Amino acid sequence: MKLEIERLRLNISAAERDRALLSIGTDPASIDPNGLLDATYMGRLCKISSHLALLGQTSLEDKVNASIGLGNVNDSAIDFWNIPGIEETCSGNKCEVRAVTRPYAQVTSITSSGGVSSSVFICCRCERKVCKVCCAGKGALLLSSANSKELSSTEGISSNNSTILDGVICKSCCNEIVLDALILDYVRVLISVRRISRADTAAYNALGQVIALPSGLHDKNGTSDSQLVVKKVLGNLLNGEESLAEFPFASLLYSVETAVGSAPPMSLLAPLYSGPQESYWRAPPSISSVEFSIVLGSLSDVSGVVLLVSPCGYSTFDTPSVQIWASNKINKEERSCMGKWDIQSLIKPTPELYGPEKAGHGNQVPRHVKFTFRNPVRCRMIWVTLRLQRLGSNSVSLDKSYSLLSLDENPFAELNRRASFGGTVESDPYLHAKRLLVVGSSVGDDLGLGSQQNSDQINVKSWLERGPKLNRFKVPIEVERLMNHDRVSEQYLLPASPELAGFRLDAFSAIKPRVTHAPSSDANIWDDSLTWLEERHIYPAVLFIQVSALQEPHNVFTVGEYRLPVTRAGTPMYFDFPRPVQARRITFKLLGDVAAFADDPSEPDTSDSLASGLSLSNRIKLYYYADPYDLGKWASLSAV
Repeated sequence: MKLEIERLRLNISAAERDRALLSIGTDPASIDPNGLLDATYMGRLCKISSHLALLGQTSLEDKVNASIGLGNVNDSAIDFWNIPGIEETCSGNKCEVRAVTRPYAQVTSITSSGGVSSSVFICCRCERKVCKVCCAGKGALLLSSANSKELSSTEGISSNNSTILDGVICKSCCNEIVLDALILDYVRVLISVRRISRADTAAYNALGQVIALPSGLHDKNGTSDSQLVVKKVLGNLLNGEESLAEFPFASLLYSVETAVGSAPPMSLLAPLYSGPQESYWRAPPSISSVEFSIVLGSLSDVSGVVLLVSPCGYSTFDTPSVQIWASNKINKEERSCMGKWDIQSLIKPTPELYGPEKAGHGNQVPRHVKFTFRNPVRCRMIWVTLRLQRLGSNSVSLDKSYSLLSLDENPFAELNRRASFGGTVESDPYLHAKRLLVVGSSVGDDLGLGSQQNSDQINVKSWLERGPKLNRFKVPIEVERLMNHDRVSEQYLLPASPELAGFRLDAFSAIKPRVTHAPSSDANIWDDSLTWLEERHIYPAVLFIQVSALQEPHNVFTVGEYRLPVTRAGTPMYFDFPRPVQARRITFKLLGDVAAFADDPSEPDTSDSLASGLSLSNRIKLYYYADPYDLGKWASLSAV
């Protein structure tokens, strides 16, 4: 467990840990800390850890109250767990307890100057001098009433914490199971911190796919003046219509090739003033044509597309042609062409689109080119193709310095053209753009979809009210055998049993507690995480049932695996098999994150390490389908 703590502190993944163990000849599968504990001890340890997590949350609430002046702040060099590192041992002469001297005594001489705190405390039990390493964490003080050598339950936890937290308790006076609970809770905290950190990293990466830098995003508490400016600019661009393709209400169906150092392709659909204003998307110089497949959030009436010109502007050689298609389906064969435009001819009356953007242009309407459709089209997808003019077209000047009499294989290999930046640098042209705005209006449910939905609802209602052709009938079993703390159920069938069509499972009474560990000591009280998600949303606990059958002669095969939804306790759930099964024995195994569930507080307490509400006993009933006429025809038949 100490090695696992060091692994999490160093932010090393489990795969990297396993590779490191394999490099020194150790099989990771052979290391199982749970194998060192018996079931009874594990059950008590889990219950103490659950109480410790609740006390840790209470301690955080006290810290919040103290931060606003409603309580006393108890600052101490000892944190909630006080778990020493691999190389931290007893400080030596000043400590009279010397509880942490093994198994790390061999490195004491190496780590004597390693920065271990030399503070000396007084144990509230034995009143001996104790160093920081030999002290138990503050969580042990919260569980002080349970620190007895005859600990048999977790009842009687002290509620008067104000006087207890003023002192410390050494590890010699602390019960072993409480020290183990501190280690277990600390591991859970480190795992939670790593999961939240990875979720935040993934969120920032996703944000980076939309805008070039997360720091370029406008403050969420932006001034009303800036919001008014954005609304005014959008009003001038859209002429009273909506912008239908802004992230996250629209997206690209697939990514496109992008030059190194360019803004990501999704920046074309980002809100107008998000991200660095000087960044823009550009394609590699070797790409002469690119197609953007834009998926709108809902069915819309599209009247046109607005292309915002990048800050570098256009030149004679990189002015593209634009072709736009629209469709309500994803198949390109069914799309309709909305038109083709030559930007060079469109921007001749507006010479300000050429060259780099002038300073002080930010508060005005950004430079743009509008592609208006002849008639609005109702669609869900828009394809926009940008294509550079081919050599020999009117956009290429033939008086540029290249030799038609060159003996090279490619006579245009030495051709140099002016870059888009308007400077003296000579390079090949490339495709580039700032934003793509799809202009139009979204279609409501009452505009063309209402009648279709009403008819569909009527058809579904009539289908539901129709009587079933077949009914489910219970298949009687000979005996049920439970194993592995009632997580495995084997049901033996009678020899004359019919083919099985599925099983019914009554929902479990166990719950998923929101508090599973104490809060991190370095967690921000006012959480400003980008995701704003709890760990139970980042890594939800999932249960599923694995069904296997035994057929003659002794052939076992897996029927299927069924994920269990979150429902109210006792709710009947029906699961059909892929095909009828004729078997002598059916085995059900409860798999998944069973350790994340706990018994309802109103249920009687047990000593099991796992929730007793996850028991499969008398929860599963097998059934087969037959005609309703057969119900009651035989005494052994009953509906499920």
